[in-house]
Amino acid sequence: MNTAPRLEHHDAHTRLIVDGKPFLCLGGELHNSSSSDRQYMAEVWEKISGSGANSVIATVAWDQVEPEEGTFDFSVVDGILEDARAAGLRLILIWFGAFKNASSTYAPTWVRADRTRFPRADRGPEPMETPFSYKGSMPRPTLSVFSDELFVADRTAYCRFMAHLAEVDRQHTVIMVQVENEVGLLGVGRDRSAAARAAWESPVPVPLRKALANNADAFDPTVSTVLQPVIASEASWAHHFGDGSPVADEAFMAWAFATYVGGLAAAGKEILELPVFANAWVGPQPGQDLPGNYPSGGPTARMIPVWQTAAPAIDFLAPDIYVPNSAEIMSQYASVGNPLFIPEARFRAGDAFLSVGRFGALGYQVFGLEDGRPGNQYGLTCRAILALTDQIVEGQRDERIFGFALEQDEDLVTTTLGGISITVRNSAKLYRSMLLDAGVVLPPPPELPGETEGAAHGHTPGDGRPFGLILETGPLEFLVVGQGALFDFHKADSELELDSVRELRLTQDGWRDGRLLNGDERLQILKNDTISASRIKLLELSKSA
Repeated sequence: MNTAPRLEHHDAHTRLIVDGKPFLCLGGELHNSSSSDRQYMAEVWEKISGSGANSVIATVAWDQVEPEEGTFDFSVVDGILEDARAAGLRLILIWFGAFKNASSTYAPTWVRADRTRFPRADRGPEPMETPFSYKGSMPRPTLSVFSDELFVADRTAYCRFMAHLAEVDRQHTVIMVQVENEVGLLGVGRDRSAAARAAWESPVPVPLRKALANNADAFDPTVSTVLQPVIASEASWAHHFGDGSPVADEAFMAWAFATYVGGLAAAGKEILELPVFANAWVGPQPGQDLPGNYPSGGPTARMIPVWQTAAPAIDFLAPDIYVPNSAEIMSQYASVGNPLFIPEARFRAGDAFLSVGRFGALGYQVFGLEDGRPGNQYGLTCRAILALTDQIVEGQRDERIFGFALEQDEDLVTTTLGGISITVRNSAKLYRSMLLDAGVVLPPPPELPGETEGAAHGHTPGDGRPFGLILETGPLEFLVVGQGALFDFHKADSELELDSVRELRLTQDGWRDGRLLNGDERLQILKNDTISASRIKLLELSKSA
């Protein structure tokens, strides 16, 4: 079926439809410069095609496709499309336009060289120290998001890119588009350039004031409290906030960036209707407490309502997760109006299960996919989850699924599915404790092999946490997949016991029946050293008098 990829909404559930069927995006993003050279990518495609991934995020850079104003060369796009198809992979393309990681290094030379036509952001006399910089480093260009000329030039190039996709990608190899990358302003909470000052001295936009008045509960309490005075007044940002407050500065910049990125998204959708999203450098986070320490104005969790109001053409906002509190970040972005998608993350298998199983994610993508060690844990995760795509997506819709990843200080986690209370336990920890009680001391478990051969963000160990997901597949029946977990089932008015546990085997055709587990082997329903799966049937008995 050759229909365009789309998002399909079922009440509180959103799914991605590709070729007329539900699609979970499991794979990763290439390094920023990888897709710029087709010869470099030749070996990468071969490696990824056998990795277990079904999708790849690749970049398209403005400076490469429009090196001179009005002269376009999309041969790099054609190469990415042809090679992804040959590898049997779907693509999510990122438009690296005027903004990438809060700077403008992917804007063409003709843009960056003309400071009059394309003014720079002004950080004032005392900017903050910023991440990924050092004393004596050369400055990185940061264009002002308030430049109308910049918006028109970026929009023109983006629309030409989308028009080219519409012409050459009739097979719908590209299933989504990300517009810009981790936008925002580093070094200060608010741009002080002439155009930015003019916007600061202009009235607070009416749509934002209406959103605050009509749906204040959607806003972070800190944000709604600070912005409350704008509801009843047509006065300017400057009138309300003077030299600014961190929250007001961030909201002001969020409106500007959302309007810019949303404007590109809307123009592109008029040419080619594909799901479109924007990604976030999350903040605040430890060591990055104030807007400007992290990109001010980006689609951070507390700025989601601002972005949704200013940019309705953007289908969802997606967090890049490199912080340890991944579940907290996922919960901030997963909502009825904003389906969760993780476009960049560490090689952390448990977080993929957590995102899909607990937060209804459309997908999970690691950064630096080509760095993956052959046969790594994340690749097996992709195969294990994708083999259950239809069941997982239906489970997300019907709330018959639960994902888990037990942190080091967690012995267990509980949930309820189908009226049955389920306790998920750390099986290795529990097993060691039981053996210790019997006087048997086991050696510590061996360290899992590393996930990557060349790490994008430092050494990446395997995920040793108990993790996985539980699917309710019928009355008193469950499917579990993951590693290192033991399950107990309880029901208030009756007694439950395990009736049967059927181990599953992952094959080229999906999960197939394997051994029938019983006795002591039921203490490790999910193996501790690799990802596995089992079908569990329960026997319900009336409680004895």
